[in-house]
Amino acid sequence: ETFATKMSSPPPLNDPNCHFEFNPWTYLEEYYGSLTSWHRSPLKHLHEFFTSHFNGRTDLKFLNFGCGPVVAFEASVAPFAQQIVLAEYAEQNRTVAKLWLDRATNGPDFTALYKYVVQELEGKGPEEVAKRQDDVRALATLCRCDIFQETPIEKGHEGPYDVIYTASTIEMACTNPEEYGTAVSKLSAMLKPGGWLLMNVSMGEAGTVNVCHVGQTRFVELNISVEEMYAILQQRCGFERENITVIPQTADKMDAIPILLQEHIDEMMYVIAQRKQTA
Repeated sequence: ETFATKMSSPPPLNDPNCHFEFNPWTYLEEYYGSLTSWHRSPLKHLHEFFTSHFNGRTDLKFLNFGCGPVVAFEASVAPFAQQIVLAEYAEQNRTVAKLWLDRATNGPDFTALYKYVVQELEGKGPEEVAKRQDDVRALATLCRCDIFQETPIEKGHEGPYDVIYTASTIEMACTNPEEYGTAVSKLSAMLKPGGWLLMNVSMGEAGTVNVCHVGQTRFVELNISVEEMYAILQQRCGFERENITVIPQTADKMDAIPILLQEHIDEMMYVIAQRKQTA
């Protein structure tokens, strides 16, 4: 199996019930066992985005759509936020994320990721690391989401939001660019006028998929080309091209990638798109 598997003969796309087979503890062990540039890259992008766009703001409403069992990419959000919503489809992932939010002794530990943001990127002291985690816990609400529903998030959390972030989530759920475009349009519809959509997306030739593993379970992720992304954001979501930024992140620039991704990761793209100020 290679990264760019043509859809004419790919591994079967994910079964609708494959989320039952996703083991969050195996995922955390295999993909978050140590801090690498696979983590640092999106964390740095988020840090740069929030510090450059929201200096002085403390009233942001932020949604992480498809957060999985991880509560760490909110580290740069908390200083600017009034509310953080963590939306996740799989119950087992919500269970693990709640353990962290509740400070359970048997919960996951994301301290290394918070240290990187707070100490290395922000230049603050070690005492601020625990405080930042407490700030995220105080601001965060966990809820269920389902991108295939007309309203893709649990009632009471429909927004609108100042910033919506999603990373390698709807690409796992969708089976083709048309379906993916519908999903992205649902997310953009939850933005305030002038709000921002941030996405980490598996980038590849149109008609290919990305294969990854969690333990022995194989998952398939839809690749999106740069041209497809621009078309979706402009034609399906109403973003103007000058308000869309695509930043490629190639695997050869990452010093370490989780072993189960090494044969499959080619390129990712970090997408920043701002909705029009007026509807």
